[in-house]
Formats: sequence, structure tokens, C-alpha cells
Amino acid sequence: MPRTEPKPNLRVRTGRLRFPLATLVFLLLGLHSALASPIQDSEVAKPLTYETDIRPILKAMCFQCHGEESELKGNLDVRLVRLLKSGGESGPAILAGNAKESLLWKKIASDEMPEGNKKLKAHEKQKIFDWIEQGVRTIRAEPEDVQDARYTQEELNFWAFQPVVKPPLPTNVIGAELENPIDSFVLAGLQGKSLQASPRAEPNVLIRRVAFDLTGLPPSIDEVRDFLDDGSEDAYERMVEGYLASPQFGVRWGRHWLDVAGFSETDRSNDSEVVRPFAWHYRDYVARALNADKPYDQFVQEQLAGDEMISADEFVDGKPNRDNPLHLDRLAASSFLRMPPDATQSSDSLMDRNQAVADMIQVVGTSLMGLTVGCAQCHDHRYDPISAEDYYQLRAIFDPAFPLHQWKKPDQRLVDMTTKSVQAERDRIEAGAKAKEDDIKARTLAHCQTIQDRELNLTPETVRDQLREAVNLESSKQTKEQKGLLDQYPRVKPIQHIKGLLVEYDGPTYRKFEAETKEVAAIRATKPLERKIMTLNENVEAIPDSHLFFRGDPRNLRQKVNPGEIFVLARTSKPSIPVKQEAARTTGRRLAYAKYLTDGSHPLVARAIVNRVWAHHFGTGIVDTPGDFGFAGGRPSHPELLDYLAAELVEHGWQLKWLHRLILTSRTFQQSSARRDELDAVDPENRSLARMSLQRLDAESIRDALLFSSGFLNKRLEGASVPVDEDSEGKAVLGTKVIRDGLKTGVAAAGADEFRRSLYIQQRRKLPLNMLDTFDLPDLSPNCQQRRSTTVAQQSLWFLNDQAIVKYSESMAEKLMVEHAGDTEAKIRSAFLRLYAKGPTEAELDACKNYMIEQTKEFEQTTDEGLKKKMAEKPDGLEKQVMASFCQILMASNRFLYVD
Repeated sequence: MPRTEPKPNLRVRTGRLRFPLATLVFLLLGLHSALASPIQDSEVAKPLTYETDIRPILKAMCFQCHGEESELKGNLDVRLVRLLKSGGESGPAILAGNAKESLLWKKIASDEMPEGNKKLKAHEKQKIFDWIEQGVRTIRAEPEDVQDARYTQEELNFWAFQPVVKPPLPTNVIGAELENPIDSFVLAGLQGKSLQASPRAEPNVLIRRVAFDLTGLPPSIDEVRDFLDDGSEDAYERMVEGYLASPQFGVRWGRHWLDVAGFSETDRSNDSEVVRPFAWHYRDYVARALNADKPYDQFVQEQLAGDEMISADEFVDGKPNRDNPLHLDRLAASSFLRMPPDATQSSDSLMDRNQAVADMIQVVGTSLMGLTVGCAQCHDHRYDPISAEDYYQLRAIFDPAFPLHQWKKPDQRLVDMTTKSVQAERDRIEAGAKAKEDDIKARTLAHCQTIQDRELNLTPETVRDQLREAVNLESSKQTKEQKGLLDQYPRVKPIQHIKGLLVEYDGPTYRKFEAETKEVAAIRATKPLERKIMTLNENVEAIPDSHLFFRGDPRNLRQKVNPGEIFVLARTSKPSIPVKQEAARTTGRRLAYAKYLTDGSHPLVARAIVNRVWAHHFGTGIVDTPGDFGFAGGRPSHPELLDYLAAELVEHGWQLKWLHRLILTSRTFQQSSARRDELDAVDPENRSLARMSLQRLDAESIRDALLFSSGFLNKRLEGASVPVDEDSEGKAVLGTKVIRDGLKTGVAAAGADEFRRSLYIQQRRKLPLNMLDTFDLPDLSPNCQQRRSTTVAQQSLWFLNDQAIVKYSESMAEKLMVEHAGDTEAKIRSAFLRLYAKGPTEAELDACKNYMIEQTKEFEQTTDEGLKKKMAEKPDGLEKQVMASFCQILMASNRFLYVD
């Protein structure tokens, strides 16, 4: 059955939507929950082997104590079957064919082993029981030396660790004449399952889908009409090209990359935050690079080693050239490695330093390779063939830029790239502001002196001189008698005290000085922004030795290691990474590694980025765990397609817009999202791609689309972020905290910047903007590989009550009333087009008209004094409130929140 949208109930009031109880419950609870089915072990009768079925369990749960360390607990080694048979201090661990009498089974069945809180799951226990009962099979003969069994052939031959080999296009695929290779692979898979692709979605659906996918904004009414009226054969392709060329493309896709980079403008430590005032330069670099379609290989190289790409002879006075935009870009790019949390600004301990480096390695591994390398920090990886030695070899590539014992705090690493002309302008403006500020201060103090003299003149002449002497002394130097005298005349205060309470002594003059002070702040706000970059630097005169840390503890060093790639990834193409370059200002390690990663031979880099791009277009990646291509991650739904696209991306010069274009022009992407019973029975998660998946807008797109539809959106690109702070209710809002005399007195509004796109809102780890947090803004710990999409009561309550949604709906109502004065039907049609890219059906049109009639009557009879006052402000006040409530309910609907 095709999916149909629930019909919205239209009984609403501005700012407080009124729904019948059943509808309200639905909104508060979201989609109904389904009872989870119990896990059923379907492998009980399957022949089990140690290498494929049992070793992965023991490796994850038992190897650390019974295999990897020099002293085996109980003298038991579980890494080989023959060692399990011979056993340890308590005798044989397994008895082939007799699980119930096997010591291994008894220990795990009783949860005595593994020690600690982490226990085997029921299906894992069942596997071990069945394997012993079946006779403890192995696939092949075991090696004599247990060290030779560190990795199995199954681990080394895992699909993700094999080189990318471009497969041939499927042949004899019905419908493949569409000439898009994506369709060839997808249709071949569908036909193999006796499934059919869905028909092409309606044009209104397609333009809304493409607009949100590529820009994070809905299409304008004019864009919708132009597309629908374009009868040419390439209308769709030209529409796609238009959105790919939009500067908003970089804003949308920059946000996706910033998630995996862990971009944040604060460091979080012990529930406190330290602001990174210049982190936004990295954000702007990312958006610029994506808009310019910078090749992905160059994009990666600049982020890993942008500082190393500037040679020493390009420096000016020993520093990067401030007037060279390429230097600025490359240094800003290298901020990628500074984006993970770093607590050392406020807590500079060795463990904090080590954690900052560990987080950086985790971000590099998961973002660029889709590999959880960080799991090998304390011991061999529990699932993938990555050793602790591998981890520290990889880390050694970055050690010269992150020396634990020559550490620089974050604010000590900033490189000032402010140009001379910009700095001169900043100095000129500051000088003017300072002169005005000094004048205000002098006049304020003079006025306070006048007030003090006035108060003294009101005291008896016999004590006036004594009071004057006392009040001008520091409190610590006043005698007991002088303090007593001042207590008798409390209006006589020191000059600074009068300055702090000037509003009480002389309110009009206080307000005059306050206005002048705001003028000074306005002058300073005109200063061009500084360019200080969170970059990296290396001291080649003091290159640190790299060691393996026993159990991840930087205080417990083991053997030295040289920089190198993870063994399993370097088997076919081993990188040449120098310990130190001759006569160079950096070691060259990171640049060499970055070039190796992007030379086209790496098994993971191209696959990982193709999968990420695919996931953002389809809602789920070909591998549904984009940050984990290892054994614990998902398996590719279309492995040949993934490899084909990865190989093609490299052949097309790593151009990501080429990949976007190929995906969006495929028949697969253009399918309808309507569900079908026969498909749901076979593939309820739509992994075969027999239809398009319905996707909810992410937090930023919801806010930006509301701003766009209400006419508020400010599309200005780049620059410092709009600040976020806590208001008097503890709510994270846009604006800057106002501090007067050391006390926080409120939050100053952000002005026009309030309506900038969400990418340009300050990204805080502890204090995310309330609205974005409500709609699943990710927690960057240290980065986000895949966003979740929840349905919780707070989201419905936000649409019901938040002042922002009231403001947006009222603004949209005003625009509709101006554009279509006196034409209710035109207002309704325009509202639908703004929010849904499609006009209402006749039934919806009638329902909306009836709603407005009913709501008008209800507002006319309201007893709400606030609403009465609001409607009385203008002659069309009643109509505006009715129209605003109508816009509000359209904004609160699933039809707005979801992309079909």
C-alpha cells in the first residue's frame, strides 16, 4: 500500500496549538513503538569452526587475560584449539564432544568468566556449547608457534582490507538502458530477489528532495514553478546542476563533514567549557573547499598536513605569508587535527594530553578510513586484525606535532594570519573606540565626583571635612571612627562605588553614558576579523621518540616504534614514511602518509567517502556503519557497487560533485518512497533499494527551512559564529552574555545574525542551541559518525509552544497577507508551496478554508487578554493571528519534517 500522510487536525491557537487529546498524545509520543522480538539463534545446527565462529568471541572477551599478556591467568592460553585442549592450571579447558563437562563451558555458563561486568551473550554461549559438542572443528591445521596465529586468514582476507578492484557492470539487466551504472547494480540485485524498482517520484517530490539533499533548504516557489514548467528532456539534470552550483551546497555538505571531523568551538573538560574563538576558520575552509569541488585527495592532504605543504622558502621572516590565501587555506585545513576535545587549556596533565592525541587518532581513523583504530590503544583490537603495535606506529606519524613532553596549550598554538592591511584597519578603529571610551570614563568619573561633592555638601559642615577625608581613603586604611562616621551618612560613597550605582544616583545621566558605551561597542564591531588559525607545528630539532604504551598508559613505556601504516592495510601497498626529512622544517611524516592514503591504492579511503556521500543521499550507507568497516560493523548491501563507485571516484580525479551528480541522476535515487506489502515482507529495511527511504530533516535543516519559509533567512557566508549563551531560565539561546560590574545581567540579542544558517551558529559541546539539541544535534565525543533521528515529546512541544515558532509563523502569515491580500485560497496554496513544494489537494484546500472560518470564530470569542491585545494592535490583527496559527500547524506537520 502506498504511504499516506496523516491528516493534520486544524484546531489551533497562535503559539499554543489546540489538538484533540488523541492527536496530542500522538504528537507527544511520536510513532508507535513496536514490541521487540526475541533473538533466535538460527545457527544451532550449522557446522561451527574455531576460526570463523569461536575465535572472534574469545578474542573479544578472553584474549587479553588468556593469550596476549606475558603472564597468562591460570596459565591458560585460548588462542589455539590445541592449547584449549591441553588447558592450564585447572586442566583441559575443552573436551571435544562433551560441552557440559568442559571447564570452559562451565565457567562461561555460570558467568564466572569473563571476569568483570562484561559477560557473553546467550547466542555466544550457545555457539561455544554447540562447537564443543560438534567436536571442536578447525578449518585448517594450527601453527606450531602461537604467535603465527595472531591473525587468521579470515581476518586478513576480510572484504574491507582487500584492494579496491573495479568490477564489470552487470549484464542482461532489464532497465539498465538508463545508462547509469548505479541502476545496473541495483536492478541486478532486485531482479535476483524477484523484486521490482519503484516508479519515478512526482516532480514536486524530486525538486524538494534534491534541494534539501544539496543545499539543506527547501526550493523556492519560483524554483518549483520553473522546474514544473520546464518541458525539456534534461530539466531534471539542469535542476540538479543548479543546486550543485549553489553556494549553499558547501554549507549543507560542510555540516556533514564537520560531524565526522568533530568540529566544535569549545573544549569540554570536567563539565566546563573553554571557547575556541578562532575554530570557525576551519568550518569556512571546509565549506569553501566543497563549493569549489576541491578534489577529495587534496582535501584530505591539506587536513592532515596543510602546514607541511608550505615549504620553508615560502615563509616570510620565519612565518607563513599572511598575504598568501593558499597559506591561510592550508593552515586552516590542518585545524582538522585540532578539532577533537583538548582539555589541556585548563587541565594540563599528561593523561589529558594523551587523551587529546587518542581522540585525534580516533577521528582520523573513523572519518578517513571508516576504521575504529582507537580500539587498539590499550590492547590488540578485539575484532579487527589491528595490534597495539599497529596503533602506536600510526600514532608515531603524528607524534612530532603532538609531543606529550613538549606540549603547547591550545592558545599557544595559534598562528596569526591577519594581513597587514587588516591589522592596520583594526588598529585605526580600536584607536578611535579607545579615545571615545576614555572620554566616557573621564566624564563618568567627573560626574561621580560632582555627585560625591553634592552629597558631602548636604552633610553638617562640622563633619564635612572629616567625611571627605574618610571617603577618599581605602577601606583598609580607614580608622574605626572614620568607618563609624561614614555609616552615619550612607549617601556619602567613594567615587567608584557611585560609578557602580550611578543608575540610583542619577538615572538619566547613567542611561546617557550607557548609550554612548553601546556606541563604542558598535564601533569596535566594525573591525575586520582577525585571522588566527588553530594549526600544527613541528620542532625538527627535538623530535620525540615514539613508544608503545602498555595498556595505553603514557607513563608505562614499552618498545620504540617507527611511523607506519596498520599492517593489514599495508600488505599490498606499503607506504614510505620518513622518520625525518633531510634539511626540512618538518619531519614530512603526515604529508607522506596523506599522499599514501590518497594515491588510489588504499583499500578504505575511497570506499569510506563514497559510502558517506551515499548515506547522506539515501539515509543509510551501502555499509550501514560508516565509521566502522571492520568485523563489528555492517556488511555492504551492494559490495560490487561500492567498489565500482570507489574506483570510478579515483578515476574521475576524486571529484565529489561528479559522485553527487551520478547518484542524483540515477533512477535509483529518483524512485518513489511509497511502501509496498510485497517489498516490506522481503526487505522491510529497504537495503535492496527497491524504493526511496523516507528521511526526517536533521536539526539544522529544520531550523533553516523555517527561517527560509518565514522570510527571515540570512544567507551570508563565512565569518565568526553567532554566539550561544544561557539565558536567565538556563536555556541555550543566540546572543552574547552581558556582564556589568562582574555580574551576568542577561543575553544581548544577536541582531540580524540571529537568522544566519545553522552552520554558522557556535558549536558548543556542553551548551548546544536549545532548538538544535531538541532535534538531535549530535554529541561530539570526539566526533559523530552517524546521526540518530529520534521522535520525542520535546520536539512536538517545541512546535507547540516555543517563541521562535510563533515568530516564524507570524512572519510567514504577514508575507502571505501582503502577497495575496483578500485571496484566502491563494494564501493557502502559497503556504503549501513554501513548506511542501506542492499545492494542496481540493480536499485539503476545503479543510483549510473551514479551519480558518472556525478559528476566526474562536478567536473572536476568546477570553485570552493577551491574544485580544495582540489582535487589536492592527486593523487586520484578527486575520493575522488566524493565518499565523494556520502556518504554525503546517510547520508542525510530518509533511514538513520529512523528505519523501
